[in-house]
Amino acid sequence: MATVVIADDHQIVSEGIARLVELTHQVVGIASDANEMVQLVKQHQPDLVITDISMPGMQLNTTISLLKRSSENSAIVCLSMHDEPEIVKAAFEYGADGYVLKHQAGFELAKTIEMVLTGETYVPDELKSIIEQKTELSARQLDILKLLAQGLSAKKVALELNISSKTVEYHKYKMMEQLNLKSASELIAWAHGRNLV
Repeated sequence: MATVVIADDHQIVSEGIARLVELTHQVVGIASDANEMVQLVKQHQPDLVITDISMPGMQLNTTISLLKRSSENSAIVCLSMHDEPEIVKAAFEYGADGYVLKHQAGFELAKTIEMVLTGETYVPDELKSIIEQKTELSARQLDILKLLAQGLSAKKVALELNISSKTVEYHKYKMMEQLNLKSASELIAWAHGRNLV
């Protein structure tokens, strides 16, 4: 029986996942934000972490790498409503072992849990074609864009991601060029249109 930490900012979702997980495993903690999740993972060193990727304090790159440092043997399954190829790919690039869409969080989540606990990376069939799609933006660009779209200045984005303001500006203009957009406001609108925020 594996130990599991669940993180989601919607109590009804985390409780539903806990009921499913407890059929075969032991839930040792439930968190409602990224900081609480990291503390629970440090404390319990669980076999598995199931986390929403859109809850407060969650930045894919920093949170997943922090989880891996806090408990290097924990498998990580991302739970999300986002099926955009940029986000799915970024989750795996940063170290996720599985990714499940929230509307599949029944049988598909149960299957993903069993697969990642055996040490495999698992991608549900519905997401395989998404992952194979060519994406316009890199994982790093996606991180920058998400923060810009939340209204942060280039300077604040730089502090958050531990990079220079120049790097943020470079990526901002590179993204505009790649996406054939004429202004920063168009870039932000593009991010909101893709539900990247």
